[in-house]
Amino acid sequence: MLVAAVDTATLTLSCALVELGPSGPSLLADRTEHSPARPPPGGPAGGHGVKLPGALNDLLVAADLKLPDIEAYAVGLGPGSFTGLRIGLATWKGLAYANRRPIAGASSLAAMAAQAAEHAAAGALLVPLLDARKGEVYAGFYRAAAGRVEAVHPEAALAPTALLDRLAGLGAAVGFGEGYQAFRVELAAALPPLAGGPATPSAFQVAALAAPRLHGAPFDQKALSALEPHYVRASEAEVKFPRGLGPGAAKA
Repeated sequence: MLVAAVDTATLTLSCALVELGPSGPSLLADRTEHSPARPPPGGPAGGHGVKLPGALNDLLVAADLKLPDIEAYAVGLGPGSFTGLRIGLATWKGLAYANRRPIAGASSLAAMAAQAAEHAAAGALLVPLLDARKGEVYAGFYRAAAGRVEAVHPEAALAPTALLDRLAGLGAAVGFGEGYQAFRVELAAALPPLAGGPATPSAFQVAALAAPRLHGAPFDQKALSALEPHYVRASEAEVKFPRGLGPGAAKA
């Protein structure tokens, strides 16, 4: 089964074509591209909205394939950039709907943990971290077991001190990811870095995590419509206007 996978949880776009076979997923082609937070004045426009779905088309051309050859879609659900997640999910849902293909999502942090598992000691707690801004990180808590990763705690947006408190009693843990680098000074003494751990999520790992829900699955419009990003925390608008805004807003 040919799967097109994408993750847009961070400023790094990861897109891949993955073949799901009896012996597991295999990578046919991939593309990873980082966009600056603010494009330079006069420079080309950046962002995932500019690059998708063109990045997928480039991979299809490189692999001598066409859009109808794609049999399923896999997408990273976050947590991460609210705008980035919406762009990736909307693009993939649109392609899946137009081509009547199944689609499944997977945690972006779990994808990082799955990639990191091969570099960590057996039984270690894997703590993938992405920068959530506002002095917080998006944190996942995973252990590798039977060839996959299993969540120990729910994913959360936490300040560094709260993250370290959450790790108490969970045994040896290792941290990695862009969020770890952003708060390395605060975290390194209690949460050592994992050498070789990924900085951002991989579309290939997203496809591998979604594979059990894609094998033999038919197109399901209800499942497609229900697929939503995993934001973890409230948006800025929800924080500022918890009861809504305008004539239809809920009364106090």
